Amino acid sequence: MKLLINNEYRKLLPDKLEKDINISQGIIKKNEYNKIKEGIIKTHKGSKLLIKKPDFKDLFMNIKRGPQIITLKDAGIIASSLGIMKDFMVLDCGGGSGALTCFFANITGSKGKIISIEKKPEFCKIIKKNAELFGFKNVQIINKDLDDYSPRKKFDAMNLDLPNPQDYASKANEMLKNGARITIYVPNTTQLTIAKKAFDSKNFKLERVFEILLREWDVNELVCHPKFSMLGHTGFIMCYRKIEV
Repeated sequence: MKLLINNEYRKLLPDKLEKDINISQGIIKKNEYNKIKEGIIKTHKGSKLLIKKPDFKDLFMNIKRGPQIITLKDAGIIASSLGIMKDFMVLDCGGGSGALTCFFANITGSKGKIISIEKKPEFCKIIKKNAELFGFKNVQIINKDLDDYSPRKKFDAMNLDLPNPQDYASKANEMLKNGARITIYVPNTTQLTIAKKAFDSKNFKLERVFEILLREWDVNELVCHPKFSMLGHTGFIMCYRKIEV
């Protein structure tokens, strides 16, 4: 994939074009585009655009959506709260569209492994397509309910994004290494209290519960002030650590 970009245009395109493309700044010839891996290209009107290899965020903004995805603001702090490292084996349960699965896969790299469990086959197809967009080879997609899955090894970290996480407290205890962390992602306070009761009864220590609110700012040479709209509540994040002594 290539990213074609300037201050007015942004598009993720294949490595090779089969025909010329017409954008607002003019026509880009396929022969010129196909010769450039990274660099500057001009349209027939003389407008300049940058061709570059897309980074993780460029690809993330283009993932296919089925069910609602976990946003970058939540994905980043979930990954850091889990303490994920390059050699980790991580379980993402309730894979959905695979946004968090891909976020984890990018961190662990080829030395790690991400297991994405999703019981709906149509969602598994979306996860597979999104993992292929990034070129990840360390993602395994399993079309099962969590109760029907028995791993060969215990996990270094786990995320549960399910409407009923309390039903899997015992299963999570079995599947996680001692000292490993788990995050639970739920949208409402009722789910919080029910999940807490279930996980507190097992070998889990609650570290913190929080939500992330994202407010951007307008900044220019004359004024600095917060934007009137913001990305508010998307979900609560519960952070537990398994401690069995």
